Amino acid sequence: MFFPLVVLAAILPGLAAMRSWDLTVPGPLWGLRAMAVAVDGMFVDQTGACDAIKPERESAGYRSVAFQPPLYPWLAAVGLTLSGDCDPLACVLPSYAAGAAIVMLVYLHGRLWRGGGMGFTAALLMAFSPSLLLREQEMTPHLLATAGALAALYAYAARTRIAAESADPRGRSLLWSAAGGVALGASLLTVEAFGLIVVAAIGLHQVYVRVSASADPSYRPSPTGGRHAWIRDGGAIDAALALGVATAIAAPWHLSMFLTHGWSLFAPLTLPASGWADSYNLAARILELAPVAAPLAVFGAARAVRTALIAESDDRETIGGSLWAAWAGVAALTLSLWTTGPRQALEIFLLIPLNLLAAATVADLVNRRVSVRALIGLAPAAALCLAWWSSKDLRSALDDLLAGRASAATTLSLHMTFDLIVVSIILGRGVERWARNRDDRQRQVLATFLLATLVATVGLGVREMVFRHSETSDLLMLRTMILRRNRERPFNHIAVVSPPSSRFESDGEPGSLTAPYPGGRLRFILRTALPALPQIDLTDVDELLTLPDEQRLVVLYGAGSRLSYSLQSRLGLEAIHPGRTGILDAYATASSRVARR
Repeated sequence: MFFPLVVLAAILPGLAAMRSWDLTVPGPLWGLRAMAVAVDGMFVDQTGACDAIKPERESAGYRSVAFQPPLYPWLAAVGLTLSGDCDPLACVLPSYAAGAAIVMLVYLHGRLWRGGGMGFTAALLMAFSPSLLLREQEMTPHLLATAGALAALYAYAARTRIAAESADPRGRSLLWSAAGGVALGASLLTVEAFGLIVVAAIGLHQVYVRVSASADPSYRPSPTGGRHAWIRDGGAIDAALALGVATAIAAPWHLSMFLTHGWSLFAPLTLPASGWADSYNLAARILELAPVAAPLAVFGAARAVRTALIAESDDRETIGGSLWAAWAGVAALTLSLWTTGPRQALEIFLLIPLNLLAAATVADLVNRRVSVRALIGLAPAAALCLAWWSSKDLRSALDDLLAGRASAATTLSLHMTFDLIVVSIILGRGVERWARNRDDRQRQVLATFLLATLVATVGLGVREMVFRHSETSDLLMLRTMILRRNRERPFNHIAVVSPPSSRFESDGEPGSLTAPYPGGRLRFILRTALPALPQIDLTDVDELLTLPDEQRLVVLYGAGSRLSYSLQSRLGLEAIHPGRTGILDAYATASSRVARR
């Protein structure tokens, strides 16, 4: 009954968000990799395409991306080929499809352990998550790697349930183990080493399962020892099968690249020494990832851990809750320790169990397994988290306080926050007294809280569907004008005048950890518009005089480039795209000059 609704929730928000897709760094570099596969035929090794990129920072950025596993550019190349005209939107489709798959897999995880209603709630929280919608707008492999890891965990969960409930589980157990190996291999073939976090989460959960089984009063230890028992019950065989399949999928490409490039293949996994010292506030990031679900998730995690510790025998809910708690713990620990890792993928991987635990709390509230009195703490906490997420002033005030830079504005923001906490506590106590011993009033309180949670969740997701990327809009308009002009009079060469200091406003500074690559936006757009023409990189407009006198496209990229009217007349150029002043202007050979020829 819930699955059709889950499919709609998986498809529609992401489809709406994809209208505002963005050329976020380093997404265009992944698009260039896809073009190298689709146009140049570089199926295995796309590093050769960096020879045509003359700017040093851009070439280095593309090379580091080209050393990453190739599953995402392979899928994007399929989309580029099928689109017919190398539509750049095709490079975003794998992210969108992976995001939709994540939502449906979240539902399947919830349904497996707690039923369809709880799974639908978790899928709804995930479908409207601002973090997921933002990742669906980018041409980066993070969602695809997360989807593979999530599918591998679902295969493990299905295998665990079969082993616990079936009298003869071997056939289906091996099938699920092989499926998990395929998903794990796909994840390892998308983002370097990210899929190994699945192995850590499964290992931690297996420790709990073994310890819990030994605490069961009906448990009888094997006379040959725990290791032999694990081999006998099929656990070792299933693990070996899954890891063997994953290795068979991911190892050939890595081996081929290692034989070609040696140890430099693993260079993208390291950053300068300053990268290791980069602080990462995990608590603040969790609030940013799930501003509405964070308090519910923390409450659900505490309940899951407590139930797992006191339960004498494990039922489905206990096993599922312990898996989600172990999963969230491993993801949080990895985020804190692996400072050079793929943070965007790790954050989405952490967000999934948080939403599952939050949905479990909602299910317990609806089924009255948790007292409505718990809302006295949950409702104010959710309101405060939402206020912190939406208020930059509050976040700045907290940062100033922790850094010892308190000011009058900091004092005012913190005073207002304290007042909000006090008012929330007073209102909570009042609602508790009003609803005490009145079931009908408790139901009203519960319905109001759940409805407010739903509205806040959907509202946060909807606000991420608004297009506000001016650079991408300019570049897409430029591509349209180039295609239109190329149909009338095909270009013979492309020249891009870009001073060494030029960059878009949102590009990162050299050495930046948030945006370590110079961009590649313009190169990717020109490559999709005119895939057969190489781009000529120039650093000064006077160098245009040295180029052959033929049909040309000239693009001025950066505030340091200017094309005077005298030079424009001498070169026989006319403007075809007046972009943002001094940032992105395009010229083509004038029609009158062609007529004189």
